[in-house]
Amino acid sequence: MDPQEIKHAKVISGVSPTVLRRVFGFWVIFVAAICGLVSVAPNLSPSFVMMTCVILLVFTFLIFYQSRIAEGWPSIIYYQNRIGVVQEPVKRQFLMVNKHFVEGASPHVLKPNKNAVAIALDDSTLTEHDKTLLQQAIWPDDKRLIALSYFKKREDICVAIRQIIETKRTGGQVNSAG
Repeated sequence: MDPQEIKHAKVISGVSPTVLRRVFGFWVIFVAAICGLVSVAPNLSPSFVMMTCVILLVFTFLIFYQSRIAEGWPSIIYYQNRIGVVQEPVKRQFLMVNKHFVEGASPHVLKPNKNAVAIALDDSTLTEHDKTLLQQAIWPDDKRLIALSYFKKREDICVAIRQIIETKRTGGQVNSAG
């Protein structure tokens, strides 16, 4: 998916752009405070002060350059009547399933202790190609999409998914979006 599509998708689970903006804003304030403290500290050499400030500013630039402030880092999204689970986060690839094929969602635990959500799919409608795509997920399964639950309770994510699938259902297939 391109950044604009992700920007317009509903983030069900993951790091939203709002959270990233807040974190980056606090980081900038932190960098300004450290540079201010180092510059007024007694008995520090000018080269140390300059080196500290330059390193922090370069690191801030790299964070800004690499970040996804506009789109976040979603793990489960809803876009154009499809529910997607991240397949390749850096490449913005998601395994997308039309909500018609989703039977429900339940809390899940990935060993040893990672909280996740399992999105159950209607096994009777899945083709062999669909099952092959499901095996390409980060946590492969034959008839479920599994994604980590970030910053939200698993139960709340399951409720959000159930609300989506209870609305008008339409036809579709499993596919990989990227």
